[in-house]
Amino acid sequence: MRVIAGEKRGLKLTSPKGDFVRPTADKVRGAIFNTLQNRVPGAVFVDLFGGSGAMSVEAVSRGAREAWVFDIAGASLKTIRDNVTRAGFEDRIAIQKKSADKAAAFLENRGVTCDILFLDPPYAEVPRHVESALAFIQKKIIANDGIILIEHEKSVIMPVALSDFVITKTKGYGITQITYYERGR
Repeated sequence: MRVIAGEKRGLKLTSPKGDFVRPTADKVRGAIFNTLQNRVPGAVFVDLFGGSGAMSVEAVSRGAREAWVFDIAGASLKTIRDNVTRAGFEDRIAIQKKSADKAAAFLENRGVTCDILFLDPPYAEVPRHVESALAFIQKKIIANDGIILIEHEKSVIMPVALSDFVITKTKGYGITQITYYERGR
């Protein structure tokens, strides 16, 4: 696994050992960020299931102002810290040992508004964690022109709308699908 583009292009990253983490593949990560292109520079990026931290490192490498990465697994948190340190982004990526369910309240208490919200929960838990994205919307933690991305198995039927956010795009990569939500105009 490596950083695809930007300031740290080519930097090798690690992922936790075992099969409890399914890092977003380089190809998929690259495609996601190519789709987001002009939205990343200066953005606040939030990753609710950090795993390896690769998404946040990629975001900051491509010019995000800051990233917030959440996870609860000890092995993931250690890997995220190692990857953030390897990239030299300790001052731009905040790592929190908090569940996705608690992330919105945590950021709300700190006055953080995010531009890009990324969720990559365990595939079997995607329907339950749609509620985590809704909490960000309800607490007004997503910028007016913000975007929500949810990674899931292609077989999962995603809701057409999350409050006032609607599906604007879906992209498939093998069994993986990324669903993009933006505010309805």
